[in-house]
Amino acid sequence: MLVKILAAASLGAALIAAQPALAAPLTYDCQAYITRVEKVPPPVAGDADPWQCKTPSAQPTTATHWFRNSLEYCRLVVGIYDDALRAAKRIAATHRRNRWIVLMDADETVLDNSLFERERNMCGNEFHDAQWESWVHADMARAVPGAAAFTQQVHRLGGLIGIITNRIAADDVNTQRVLRRNGIWFDYEMGMSGTVTDKTERWRGAVTELSRKVAGHPRAVLWLGDQVTDLPILGKTGEILRPMSQKDSGAGTGSSFFILPNPMYGNWQDNPAN
Repeated sequence: MLVKILAAASLGAALIAAQPALAAPLTYDCQAYITRVEKVPPPVAGDADPWQCKTPSAQPTTATHWFRNSLEYCRLVVGIYDDALRAAKRIAATHRRNRWIVLMDADETVLDNSLFERERNMCGNEFHDAQWESWVHADMARAVPGAAAFTQQVHRLGGLIGIITNRIAADDVNTQRVLRRNGIWFDYEMGMSGTVTDKTERWRGAVTELSRKVAGHPRAVLWLGDQVTDLPILGKTGEILRPMSQKDSGAGTGSSFFILPNPMYGNWQDNPAN
């Protein structure tokens, strides 16, 4: 019996030793996030379609309120970034510095635009490109909880970060400025040219540009986004085939792909009601 107990104990110790080392959890003050008071500046002179709601006629949607003011949202996204950081640490243990890439979305993945959504809701407005452009040029987006610390730790671990956004490419200067202002590390950022929201070619382009930057052949190994279309379908050898869709199984989520909650908007809105 003693032999069996000792054998079981040895097996338990071996299993524990075989587990990957856990990354230190990201620290984030969720109470500061959900109790913040953001001052809305007056519209810029000459702005024909300001993002600010001049005459409120409604209340923010429950989705926007939850995103901005719930402990649940804050802890969920920090927890997802914790999981992604653990995956990054496992990758860093087997990949040389500058030989692995994390590809990320911007809006509602690393940048929080919920103040824009709140103002839009309060005026009962549908989404308008002109008002969105007014918001982007205001440089007022904030960091999603945990995003800045995650990107900085990936950089320290030796990973490269590419941010591929469906903001228009003409706004790249604004996007890069607000990323830096929020402490979000990136090695490459690219907006959308024209009206092509499919990120396949831009993901491939990010890998090409980062390869040129580091004079090597890094591979994209982690993806983070707030919609499934921010994540890829990969081929057998890891090649990027196309974005994930609502009709896919979502395989890989939680290991190589990480989805942050966004109840305010998304391609899921086109799904039939059941």
